[in-house]
Amino acid sequence: MSKSQHKYTVLFVDDEPRITVALRAIFRRNYNVLTANSGAEALNVLGRHQVNVVVSDQRMPEMLGNELLAEVAKAYPQTMRVLLTGFMDRAAIVDSINEGEVYRFISKPWRNDEMQVVVEEASIASEMPVLDQEALPVPSASTSSDETSMPVAHKERALLMVEKQQDIRNQIRRFCSDEEIMIYGTQNVEQAVAAATSREAIGVVVIELSDDPNAALQTINLLKQARPELVTIVLTDELDSQTAVDLINQGQVYKYLAKPLNMSGFQAAIERAFLLHRNLRSNKQVQTRYKVERHKGRIVEGLQSWFSRLGNVPA
Repeated sequence: MSKSQHKYTVLFVDDEPRITVALRAIFRRNYNVLTANSGAEALNVLGRHQVNVVVSDQRMPEMLGNELLAEVAKAYPQTMRVLLTGFMDRAAIVDSINEGEVYRFISKPWRNDEMQVVVEEASIASEMPVLDQEALPVPSASTSSDETSMPVAHKERALLMVEKQQDIRNQIRRFCSDEEIMIYGTQNVEQAVAAATSREAIGVVVIELSDDPNAALQTINLLKQARPELVTIVLTDELDSQTAVDLINQGQVYKYLAKPLNMSGFQAAIERAFLLHRNLRSNKQVQTRYKVERHKGRIVEGLQSWFSRLGNVPA
């Protein structure tokens, strides 16, 4: 538990009272604990109390956990959101990624020590400033990046692409050429991390998962540790549930986009990603809200040792 002067307030939501009773017993010593047994009840509690963290079960009648947290994200953006998942369908996880409402997924049955670490980190992050994502302009087909309310100089915009499919690479290169975005194309972990850590202009990473999801996840995780302000967009033909969970916990991925690319959706995602990157770069406190778990894979461990010697990755 944090040594701060006050107790944080945590709301646990589960349709099974025995679960909320158990969670209250675990956390009541160090936190102000509130409970609810439905999404509607949770929203009522939030309307009456200032809550730092909401921890919600996914499979609840009437309102699923991801639906509840999406509502919380809109109405109470300062509140951090954690989702408990025994089973969660892929579509719900993808929605969670694209809506950006979840700080962490925790599997059921949970480990008490893991839950306590996540709640403490989320509580601390809840005191950090919030980026108003609704204020980030969504460009239309007739709107250029120079017409947005938060223009970004083209010379400052660079994109890192990790994609092996040639037709997709060509699409993205044409888009970047039209939008005057510098692009760095790489095809492996070492090249990607070397490019991102040596070129500060890179603000957005577009990376495929299809060929080797675990290697891609390790790349995303290491890049986020080295450059917390980077914003990642994932491209894939398919996305299994566990990989999708890891994309949030270990990568804080901004968007998931399906192949083949819808270029209008891709343009909107890229423009908003650059604006989000600029805000994260200029406000280091906000980066706490996007903290990632450390991946312990072999690739990451080897690269961390190398980049630590260069001073680019925290030990």
